[in-house]
Amino acid sequence: MAWCQSKHALPTARGREARTSVETTIARKRLEEMRDDLDRTISVLQGERPGPVAGTGYPADSGDAGSILSEADRTEAILLSARDQRDGVLAALSRIDEAGYGQCVDCGHEIPEGRLDARPDAARCVGCQSKWAKRHR
Repeated sequence: MAWCQSKHALPTARGREARTSVETTIARKRLEEMRDDLDRTISVLQGERPGPVAGTGYPADSGDAGSILSEADRTEAILLSARDQRDGVLAALSRIDEAGYGQCVDCGHEIPEGRLDARPDAARCVGCQSKWAKRHR
């Protein structure tokens, strides 16, 4: 085995090495930090959900009611997005555990290193992600 190849690296279909154990260790650390940040965000957002005004359960002013509903809708949308992001991070951590990290879940090709640097939770190569996004609009 050549000195530049890691004994922990796995060959890919194109003859290039799959992610080394060092690269996956760094990715795992970044993903765990992302998960922890998202957990904190979700906890804060769950505590910020506006509730009914004391008394009748409804605000006295209809403008206040609209403001509360609008804020609740925004909070709910952000909470949903944070939960979706957390699910993606957990899925990426599972792919690391299953030695599938860095491979597109749709086509199986290697996800470019730059994409994983920018989005450590990326599950698809750029082409497959584009197709997936069009189907899920």
